[in-house]
Amino acid sequence: MRKSLIGIIATPLIIICFSAYLLSQNETLSYGQGTSSQKTEDATLVEVAPVEVGDITQELSLVGDIEPQTQVLVFPKISGKIQALNVEVGASVRKGDVLAVVEHKELELGVKQAKAALKAAQAALAQAKALSKIKVMSQVRQAQAGLSAVKAAFDQVKDISFTRTTTQIAQAEAGLEAIKASLKKIKEGAREEERKQVEAAVQQAKAGLDNAQINYKRMEKLFEQGAISKQTLEGVETQYTVAKAQYEAATQQLKLINEGAREEDIQAVEAQVKQAEAALQLAKRMADTKSWEKDIALAEAQVKQAEAGLEAAMALESAKSWEAEITGAETAVEQAKVALELALQRLSDATITAPISGIISQRAAELGGMASPQAPLFGIVDMDVVKAKVSVIESELYKIKQGNEALISVEALDEPVKGTVTLISPTLDKMSRTATVEISIDNSDYKLKPGMFARARIIYDKHTSTLLVPSSAVVYKDKKTFVYAVRSDVAKMVPVKIGFTSSDEDKTEIISGLSSGDKVIISGHFGLKDGTKVKAK
Repeated sequence: MRKSLIGIIATPLIIICFSAYLLSQNETLSYGQGTSSQKTEDATLVEVAPVEVGDITQELSLVGDIEPQTQVLVFPKISGKIQALNVEVGASVRKGDVLAVVEHKELELGVKQAKAALKAAQAALAQAKALSKIKVMSQVRQAQAGLSAVKAAFDQVKDISFTRTTTQIAQAEAGLEAIKASLKKIKEGAREEERKQVEAAVQQAKAGLDNAQINYKRMEKLFEQGAISKQTLEGVETQYTVAKAQYEAATQQLKLINEGAREEDIQAVEAQVKQAEAALQLAKRMADTKSWEKDIALAEAQVKQAEAGLEAAMALESAKSWEAEITGAETAVEQAKVALELALQRLSDATITAPISGIISQRAAELGGMASPQAPLFGIVDMDVVKAKVSVIESELYKIKQGNEALISVEALDEPVKGTVTLISPTLDKMSRTATVEISIDNSDYKLKPGMFARARIIYDKHTSTLLVPSSAVVYKDKKTFVYAVRSDVAKMVPVKIGFTSSDEDKTEIISGLSSGDKVIISGHFGLKDGTKVKAK
């Protein structure tokens, strides 16, 4: 009974325990199935991007202004009234286009005058080339002829001076004796043979008169040539007068002999005797003064003067002085040409032209107004090429080199335009410690205007065909850089070495640690642990 009781009691307990075991197994199975499902649901959702191969640059972001590449003010070169005005503000002009014209009537006359002066100088040059040598040679010949003439005159003066003086004394003495003899015969009465003597005396007196007249004319000519003194000429003239008086006296004596003498005739002959005596005394005084020596000295001086003239003429010939004259004429032609060029230049200055191609940016001229070299009439800007002027701090200046590429953005354009660094100031502003950098930009479409605000990105370094990842993929931890690479749906924390980061911080260069085609997590990796199962969104 006791065993039955134990069996009765044990059986329910066994049933209860088995039921509990089964229940526990079911719960365990159910729990295991729930855990597997939970693990699948716990895979972290992330955003991934592939590692790409591309180019990356280093840039400086700067701001500045758009300015024209070239801007000039056009000043008139002369003053005057503006008589023509050809352009308005905004007009496009080419280099050399006429902008305005200033009155220039007087300048045109100046050109005509300069042309006339040039023609005259050219004619003088032609004449100098044709005649200069001939003129010098002619001067030599004239000097030679002059020397020959004064030498002949000198010889003549030497030949006749003393002889003439002594002959004049002899003639005066003979004339005196003849008149005295005639007076005696008149008083006593003339015989036939005495009549013949008087006739012979008349003929002799006539010959003396003719000789005195010829001598007087010859000496007069020498005096005109400067070969003898006036004193000598006056002496010869006196001798001519005396010879004339002697001839008249002899003629009168013959007449008295033929007709018979009257008292008044005798007195006249006596007067002639006194006149003949005076003539003899004059001839003797002239001989005593030796006036011919002065005539010879004067003639000799003229010979020396003529010789000096010939030497001077021959020196001109030897030195080819006509060449100097031709050179002088050539110089005058060159000076006239320069004067004409200056006159033409002044006339050209009346026409105001564009010094460069560009756009008229300002105009201060009005038709009929006055132009002055002190005030600009026009402003011209070259719009084909513009420049962005930016300021760079000294710590960044070393990065920039001439020729660097740049991207320029302005509010008026949707896309940036390319430019090139063309100027880096060699000095810095003392106040701002910045240097001016100019970026030249092609502006053939004229979309960029001077005065626009510009944002410039100067590219100072560039790596090509390098590995790139979005910058958001890079994780910084303990001064190291990592990325989460997705491999077999598991996030692997990979250490990487980075290089350039783009200026917009969108891309980062990977130097080592990844390969092209790898996928990296760019979103959802905050707090993610290495080895975490992940799922791409």
